[in-house]
Amino acid sequence: MKFYTLLNISRKIKSQPLKLIGIYLLNILGKRHLSIRIDPSFNCNLFCRMCYFSSPSYRNANKGLIPESEFKDIARILFPYAFQVYVGCGAEPTTHRGFIKLVELAQHYKVPNIGIVTNGQLLSHDQIEKLVISEVDEITISCHGVYKENYEYFMKNSSYQRFIDLLDKINTIKNQHQLSKPEIRINYTVNTKNLTELTDFFKVFKDYNISTLQIRPVLNIGGSYSEAITDHQISEYNNIIDQIKSECSIYGVRLLANRTDIKYEKKNTNKKVAEAAYCYIGPNTAKKLNLEWGNINFKDFTKKIQWRRKTLKLIFKDKETSINKAAGNYDVFE
Repeated sequence: MKFYTLLNISRKIKSQPLKLIGIYLLNILGKRHLSIRIDPSFNCNLFCRMCYFSSPSYRNANKGLIPESEFKDIARILFPYAFQVYVGCGAEPTTHRGFIKLVELAQHYKVPNIGIVTNGQLLSHDQIEKLVISEVDEITISCHGVYKENYEYFMKNSSYQRFIDLLDKINTIKNQHQLSKPEIRINYTVNTKNLTELTDFFKVFKDYNISTLQIRPVLNIGGSYSEAITDHQISEYNNIIDQIKSECSIYGVRLLANRTDIKYEKKNTNKKVAEAAYCYIGPNTAKKLNLEWGNINFKDFTKKIQWRRKTLKLIFKDKETSINKAAGNYDVFE
C-alpha cells in the first residue's frame, strides 16, 4: 500500500488507541509496521537559515556518518519490518558517498515505500539516473523560495539554477527510460519573507511534473531565521493556500498544507502513533544504544529500544496534553 493512501486511511481512523493496537499486533505478527528514517551522514552542504545546520555550534556538536559496511546489517535487522524507508531526515544524505546503497537495500527487502529527502545540490547525473532506474518512489526536495533571491537567501550556499536543472534532469531521465517514478515532492517552509511569492508557485513550476507540494509554516528548530507568519498574515496565508489548493487540483498535484494549526498551538493528536511507528537511525544510534549492528537481530533491537513496553504504555496512557511542535501536522488534499 502506498504511503499517501496509508496516511489518508490513518487520518480517517480517529481512535489513537486503535491505531496503536494495530501497530502492536503487526509487530507481534512480524509484519511491516515501521517508518524508518535514516541519516547516513550527519552533515550538510548548505547553511539553510531556518535549519539547525545554520548554527556553527550545532554543526560542531553533531557530526559523523554510518560506515557503509554497516548498511547491510541495518537493512537485515530493520527493512523486513518497514512499510517505509526514507534516506535523509534532517541532515543531507548525499554527503555520504554510499547513500544510494541504502535505497538498493530497501528495494532488496521489498520495502513498499522508498524515498530520499535532499536539497538536491550535490546530486550528479549518474546518481539521478540510478535513482530513476531503480524506480525509487519519491525524491523530496527542499525549496524555500519560488524565485532565485529567496531560494538562495534561505538556502545559503545553494544555486537556484542547479535546483532548476535538477528538476529538468529528473524528468528528462524518466522520459528517456519511459518511467513514471520517482515522483517529485517539493517541501516549502513558509515564513514572513517568502509567503507572498508562493502565489507564483505554478507560474514557475507547473511544467516540472511535481507530484506533491508540502507547505508548512516555519518552526523554530534552532536555525538563525525563525520569523513565523504574523497574526495579520494569517488571512493572507489562508487565501494563498486556497489558491494553491485550486491550482494543485488543476495540475494533478497532491497538496500537504498546515491549515488547522498554523502557529503550532494545538494538542498533538498523532504524537503517540508517530512515536510507535517512526524509527530513526543515525550515525550515533549504535553508540547510544550500546550495540553492534552485526551482532543483533530485530528482536534484540526492539528490546534495546524497549519498543513493546513503550508502545503498550502509549496505548494505555492518558490523553495527550502536550502542545504540538511537530512540523508534519498538515492536511492532505488530492
